[in-house]
Amino acid sequence: MNDAEFSLLQLPGIWRAKEGLNVSGCTRQETGHRELDKALNGGFPPSGLVRIRSHLGIGELSLLQSIICQPKSQKLLVFVAAPGLVQAPWLKQLGVDLPQVYVIQPPNDNEALWATEQCLKSGACRMVVLWQTALQPKPARRLQVAATHNHTLCLLMESLQSSRLSLPVTLDLALHPSEQSLYADILKQQGGWPRENIPVRLQHTPDNSAIMKAMAAASPIYSGSSQAG
Repeated sequence: MNDAEFSLLQLPGIWRAKEGLNVSGCTRQETGHRELDKALNGGFPPSGLVRIRSHLGIGELSLLQSIICQPKSQKLLVFVAAPGLVQAPWLKQLGVDLPQVYVIQPPNDNEALWATEQCLKSGACRMVVLWQTALQPKPARRLQVAATHNHTLCLLMESLQSSRLSLPVTLDLALHPSEQSLYADILKQQGGWPRENIPVRLQHTPDNSAIMKAMAAASPIYSGSSQAG
């Protein structure tokens, strides 16, 4: 090994697969889904740009419930360019402190990127969730640097139908629906290995037994008897 190669390998950003994943001092954010957390070496990274590709409305945000619903703090949770309305009752049900939530609806993708970068650079946000159709590598790098330097998690939500470009992200996930659950593919993760078909179970609605139990416990609105005379 020459001096140039030795100097290169001393850089803190260089990781070699044979060294394994050094998670000491790195606090991961658990998703609450055991198989996924195991494959992610403990959960989501605490900061950086994370891309999640999925079909819209299959439970992609419900998957992130444990991460979105962090202990109360003075930092903000920001949604940028959401494809639908971000409902306050849903956030309240998750346990999110509503005064700490900001929703930004820019008129186009360029302004959405600008708003996201400003939120990350401000240091006032704990998480920024951005929806984009096809983010390019150069602006993705800007978001990655801003998120990492300011210890903020930036979630990039993309459609599976859009072309998948190689981006400088800390974590790259794809979600696929099934009848009983979702399946997650880890396409790339910093300091770890890709993995496919990780089951993620979500319960969107009560089952019949829960409904019947609730009805049995409820008092009847009207009861009485009548006799023919």
